Amino acid sequence: MTIIPPKSSDSFLVKAGQRLRIIDPEGSQVADLVCFNANDYNEFLSQGNTRINNQTLRITTGHVLFSNFHHVMMEIVEDTVGVHDILYSPCNTWLYEEVFNVGPRDGCFENLGSAIEKHGIHKGQVPHPFNVFMHTDLSDEYQPYIKTALSKPGDYLTLEAKMDCLVAVSSCAEDISDCNGQHCTAIQVDVLASDGQVIEQSSSNLTGKL
Repeated sequence: MTIIPPKSSDSFLVKAGQRLRIIDPEGSQVADLVCFNANDYNEFLSQGNTRINNQTLRITTGHVLFSNFHHVMMEIVEDTVGVHDILYSPCNTWLYEEVFNVGPRDGCFENLGSAIEKHGIHKGQVPHPFNVFMHTDLSDEYQPYIKTALSKPGDYLTLEAKMDCLVAVSSCAEDISDCNGQHCTAIQVDVLASDGQVIEQSSSNLTGKL
């Protein structure tokens, strides 16, 4: 079990057949997820391919995450919320400075960048994420907008890896809009073996590829 503190991130190795469970302990907290092929970092999560190949903007149990090469990376096998986002890029320093006018601060882009950098991936290579628990919608004019996440305390989403994956997860840092109910909290992440047992991971054994 790993607790990701508010406004921070961590990384995990999830081998094919293992599962990654993302839990919202307090409710209304978004978790940005990106993943790479653990044996070839040139292959990574594609938001666009995930939207098009699933033929929906609202992915849930039974839908899969596709890579930039159109390979299946992970499948959603459990989902107690059913509302997530595959439209928005991660929050970032530019958003806080130029849009929210709150001065320099790191967002999920910078935090995810730090999580992947220790694996030899440039921090600027963060792909657009799967925004777990993020509640977005489209207006009648097709403009995207953000609502407060619908997750309640203890809600979770479980993904099964279909290839060896390096996954980075952030506890979303955005406390200005309705995204996290204007209050950022922690996210829990469990990596599960095929028998359901939690696999303990630490930063010391995550350096480099599988």
